[in-house]
Amino acid sequence: MERLSFGADAAFVPRGSLLEGVTAAPLTPPLASGVPVQAAIFRVAPKGRIGRHPATVPQILAVLEGSGETSGGDGVFQPITAWEAVFWAKGEEHETKTEEGLTALVLEGDGVQMFRRLGNS
Repeated sequence: MERLSFGADAAFVPRGSLLEGVTAAPLTPPLASGVPVQAAIFRVAPKGRIGRHPATVPQILAVLEGSGETSGGDGVFQPITAWEAVFWAKGEEHETKTEEGLTALVLEGDGVQMFRRLGNS
């Protein structure tokens, strides 16, 4: 077993004009290294945002703490809170913003799919 840290001491400020008040703590190597899926903890500060952009690969954003709003291809913001997640398909325009701050697990990769329950159970 190996332990990973994703606290503030392991985070960095990603480059990009679309990111306001965002830090990321990688849990896996980046997709560019050839791995099939990348995972990271994103912290979005109060009043922060990940600006509108297309998903380069399928992506899941799972909020672990805090709350905010996300939008998809239609551009309409919907609330999201801890223990909820959103899925964006490859090429789908999307955005995330928060007034109070949020922490999320972000999974990205061509093999990322949304779990769908069978039946009503």
